[in-house]
Amino acid sequence: MVIVPAGMFVMGTPTASINGVESAAETQATVIRIAKPFALGRYEVTRAEFSEFLRESGYEIRPGCRTWDATLGRFNDDGRRDWQAPGVPPEPTDAHPVTCVAWADAQAYVRWLSQKTRQRYRLPSEAEWEYAARAGTTTLRFWGDAPEDGCDFANIYDTSGRTAYKLGWPNVGCSDGYPDVAPVGQFQPNAFGLHDMIGNVWEWTEDCSTGSYVGRPTDGGAWTWLGGCKRRVMRGGSWITPPEQSRSGMHGEGDDSERADFTGFRVALDLNGAVRREER
Repeated sequence: MVIVPAGMFVMGTPTASINGVESAAETQATVIRIAKPFALGRYEVTRAEFSEFLRESGYEIRPGCRTWDATLGRFNDDGRRDWQAPGVPPEPTDAHPVTCVAWADAQAYVRWLSQKTRQRYRLPSEAEWEYAARAGTTTLRFWGDAPEDGCDFANIYDTSGRTAYKLGWPNVGCSDGYPDVAPVGQFQPNAFGLHDMIGNVWEWTEDCSTGSYVGRPTDGGAWTWLGGCKRRVMRGGSWITPPEQSRSGMHGEGDDSERADFTGFRVALDLNGAVRREER
């Protein structure tokens, strides 16, 4: 875990700075104040860590995952695929981020981790995630504005990815060395010491997905509502994300039951001591 300091930042990206916005919410710049430090996973949760959770908790994940189908030449929902055999990469290791996990699976993991450690582990809020990804920067990406300068910092859709996967959108004009999902920590971190905040796999956050930032909490908390929601915010982009959309402020979303070979998560931790006995 990395301790992320308290501070303020402007969440979102001005329309004039970006192309191909997928969510209007991103263009509604909002001042957010992170009042207290919190901790965030240095890396995305790995397959080894997730395997320990399943072994100890007995939690079961149904098979099925949206993954690359080489025969069809497109992404396809495959009932034979799961987190153990996502298909991408062809031979995943313990050091690769876990993929093919739904939002509910990520929630089950942080509940187990909280009970095991008596600490307040959770998914980060969308605002916390962007604040941590920016690490004090105001550029489109923590390394600067140009996506082509990012192959030392992020695993996005690059020339090696285009060679292996003919996707229907542009690639960045450099090679990051990985055609698909990379083991965690292979790229340079941002100023907070966090790796893979842009690229590799999309990361689930706590927030419900909305088309606007108007009315959202400005204290860094997650935007949720009574009764829950079906669609949740994902952040960071992945190994298939085109360069123009691989940026700190990019706002993605997915159904909370969706599993894909380009989606994982990392954990946050409240720095306020152990969970009280009555809350365990």
